[in-house]
Amino acid sequence: MNSTFINKQVLILSAICVLTFVCFRYTIQNQFTNWDDDFYVTNDPYIKALTPENLKVIFTQDITKNNYHPLCMLSLAINYHFSQLNPQAYYLTNIIIHIANIILVFFLLMQLCIRLKMDDDSKLFIAGFGALWFGIHPMHVESVAWIAERKDVLYAFFYFLGLLSYLRYLSTNKLTWYITTLLLFIASCLSKPMAVVFPLTLLCLDFLLQRPWSKKLITEKLVFFLISLLCGSMAFYTQNKTGAIASFGTLTLAERFMYAAYGYVMYIVKIFNPTYLSTFYPYPYRFISGYLPAIYYAAPFIAIASFAVPLYLTYKKNPAWFRIIAFGFGYFIANVIFILQFVSVGAAIMADRYSYVAYVGLFFMIAYFLNEITKRLPSLKTATVVILLFLSGILGYLCHERTYAWHDSETLLTDAIEKYPMQALLSYKWRGNYYLDKGDLDDALKDYNVLSLLRAADAKVYDRIGVIYTIKKDYDRAMQAFSSSIGVQGNVYKTYLDRSMLYSIIGDTLNAQRDFITAYSLNPNSEIVLSDSSFMFVQEKKYDLAIRNYNMLIQVNNANPFYYFYRGVAEYGENMTDAAMKDWLIGIQFKSKDVLQSASYDLSVAYDGMDKDSLAVYYAEMALSVGYKVAPDFLATLKEKKAEQMKK
Repeated sequence: MNSTFINKQVLILSAICVLTFVCFRYTIQNQFTNWDDDFYVTNDPYIKALTPENLKVIFTQDITKNNYHPLCMLSLAINYHFSQLNPQAYYLTNIIIHIANIILVFFLLMQLCIRLKMDDDSKLFIAGFGALWFGIHPMHVESVAWIAERKDVLYAFFYFLGLLSYLRYLSTNKLTWYITTLLLFIASCLSKPMAVVFPLTLLCLDFLLQRPWSKKLITEKLVFFLISLLCGSMAFYTQNKTGAIASFGTLTLAERFMYAAYGYVMYIVKIFNPTYLSTFYPYPYRFISGYLPAIYYAAPFIAIASFAVPLYLTYKKNPAWFRIIAFGFGYFIANVIFILQFVSVGAAIMADRYSYVAYVGLFFMIAYFLNEITKRLPSLKTATVVILLFLSGILGYLCHERTYAWHDSETLLTDAIEKYPMQALLSYKWRGNYYLDKGDLDDALKDYNVLSLLRAADAKVYDRIGVIYTIKKDYDRAMQAFSSSIGVQGNVYKTYLDRSMLYSIIGDTLNAQRDFITAYSLNPNSEIVLSDSSFMFVQEKKYDLAIRNYNMLIQVNNANPFYYFYRGVAEYGENMTDAAMKDWLIGIQFKSKDVLQSASYDLSVAYDGMDKDSLAVYYAEMALSVGYKVAPDFLATLKEKKAEQMKK
């Protein structure tokens, strides 16, 4: 390989990488979103310390309750180790991995061109444009500009490395490269289960490079398929356990086929027209007649024709072209086959991120035939390259513009809602959550009310409506919302807990206790939630509410000294001194240092107010003995009063 050709590769690849970074540069200014970033980073305790215990959990459990992808979580843990909750570092890491993937795609396409015995100009044309489109295509923004989708760029990194390793194995026939390919495949699966289609991609490469079918070709793939089966089964089990997979009875076989065909067609369409992109593409609404929009009935025919017609024409005309078409579509179909909603996963019919690896086959095919045009019509070569660079510039602009939608939760979810009003149900829910977390109750209520109007079967939405009305002191509407939540799904512990607090507020102690016991029986974490709420009431001096809550807490757990102590604080604030002192006396019997310190001091103050000087001194000295910082003047005053009392 001559130095001029190498220099051209370096120059082209460098330009592509710089251009890609420019297109994604705004991403570095984006914030964490509430679209899974909380589960993966901000609220995930296991990534916040690289301890042996946390690493064990990362590699042995599905900590996101979404899928098993330990290498992705490990990479996020490393990010946290160096930058904590600074989002810039996470986004920059995503961009760096994406640029590494561009380099791998460039050399992957280059290796394919070499094995197809193309000339140097063709190699640079196909590898250059293929890598460029991969780097700046707007459909790939979701994979790079979403922190929780680190798994996408990471699995692709090992995936492309694995393909390069496999090509090396085909050239050398060395076991070392076969094992390397296998290990990279496993690493890709451990980054994201979508990598399970890797063996199908290897078969596509075998076909493109005209490897003869043989016993060796089949047996060398067996281990790959066994690993795919294992990882795929685990992913299906996890998704099904979390309720992400709809029951097979939800959709008819015809609907499944139409929706899959529609998704396939739209992925093809958006490679050429990547506009009107969204984080959420809803399933269609049926017309009043019961029929779907016409495109869904036409989609199966369009999908089949999209590859069948070019395959037929090239099979008749040119075997080499036939192999390119078969490889391009075969690679693409292999990498989207499990996300085309034959098995309905999630509430969206398609997603931009699923194009990340799959488009490489189509990019190669498109670049190959554009190059064929320039070879057959040399006079058009310059014009073709100029037009392609212009169109690529448009892709880069659209890519850059798309990164702004990912600035924060509000911009991201609003973008989907504006494109699919009254349809992007999850976006309404997450934006409502975002507003609620900010304390913007009115905007949160607007979003939740859209879901209520559409009769969304989501108990959590009605629960949050109830919480908002509780805060607004509209107790009748709050009660109605909690009842709706329980009616949708009767075992939502949070709703019973929130309704328990509402009953407590309106003074219905009996129903408050009943709901809390129900919540506790469904989820023991109810105790922690109620405890935190009760402590907040004490801090806000809402003593009557705190007392009612601590009454319920003590009913289910009478061995927690803090409950007695803080109930005593609330009772003292309500001038229920005798009840408060009784609770403090119970609290100090547990010998908890924190409670013993505070309760004994508070008893000292209370007894001082009752002019029981001996007891006041006794408990002040007790507080001092266990480490409470009793003011010397206070203790001295108590002792003086005690001495005077003794004289009398």
